[in-house]
Formats: sequence, C-alpha cells, structure tokens
Amino acid sequence: MKRPPKTENDVKDLVKDWFTTYGAWHYAPIQNGMGVHGIHDRIGCVPITVTPRMVGKKIGLFVSIEAKKPGRRGEKDRGMSKRQLLNLRGVNLTGGVSLVCDGEEDLRVADQLLWGILHG
Repeated sequence: MKRPPKTENDVKDLVKDWFTTYGAWHYAPIQNGMGVHGIHDRIGCVPITVTPRMVGKKIGLFVSIEAKKPGRRGEKDRGMSKRQLLNLRGVNLTGGVSLVCDGEEDLRVADQLLWGILHG
C-alpha cells in the first residue's frame, strides 16, 4: 500500500500517475504568470473509444485536475482560487471532466466519472 500523500507535490505525482494509467496525453503547464490564470496543475486528453452507436471512433475527453495539499478539503472551495474554480466549472459545463484533488479518494471519484461516461 502506498503511503498517503503529505504535500501538494505528492498529490501532483498521484495525479500524473492517474493520467498515465488511462494512456492520456497530459502535461503540467508552466506556472510562470503567463497565459490564462487559474489553469489547473495537470491537464490532458483521456482517450475514449466511442460506442458503435456513436460511430466507433476514438475521441479525447478533456480532463483537468487541480492538485491541493492534503488538509485543504475543509477550506472554502477546497483551497482553489476564484479563477481555478471558474476553470473547473467551465470544463465541467462544456462536457469535460475537472476536479480538485488532494489524494487517492478524489482520483477514485475521477475513475467513477470516466466509468459513467464510458458505460453510462
């Protein structure tokens, strides 16, 4: 059994491994103040095979995950900035999957969301 994450970097490593498990194209954007504010810590495209009902093509599902140090769950918006929260809502409202993560429990939620999309 893996040790529970203690730092935000530990959570970022868990998130990176989660994306890799799904064979996703993913990366961690450079956090240098350039570009759009509030971009999540790791974003990617998870490959999805469309059902025969949907022509059988493989498509990508946009996924973004904002990693937070464990213990921030009780904070307002789980410690996300206003722009991070707006980005999370925007991705979810337009058909992608976006969530905030402070450990493996949240990645299990992400697994359930993907399962629902694939089998729902």
